[in-house]
Amino acid sequence: MRRRDELGGSGIKVLLSILFLALIVHVGWVFIPRYIAVYDFNSKLESVAQYGAARTNDAITKELLAYAAERHLDVKKENLRVERTQSRLTIYASYVVSIKTVVYTYDWQVSTEKSAVLF
Repeated sequence: MRRRDELGGSGIKVLLSILFLALIVHVGWVFIPRYIAVYDFNSKLESVAQYGAARTNDAITKELLAYAAERHLDVKKENLRVERTQSRLTIYASYVVSIKTVVYTYDWQVSTEKSAVLF
């Protein structure tokens, strides 16, 4: 037999569970596409570093800025640095990705360095 003070207790648990699940889905909906864009841009940095020996630093910078714009990443020319020595090509990228949720905006500081041997 149930007591009167226990009536409706499971309804609140279900409501809180649904709200928590909705919060997790929303965060995933907002975060996962940004994470994929950052991962894809890092992959492009690595590819350009490996096969960019024949191109100039300005051409590499323009290509990376265009690629970042396609991925909706706020990468500026000041955030990219291409350095070339006799034996290595190194690309530095440092930028901020803003992830906006319903209650909070998180600024994700992304810094990466990709380097490759020149042939």
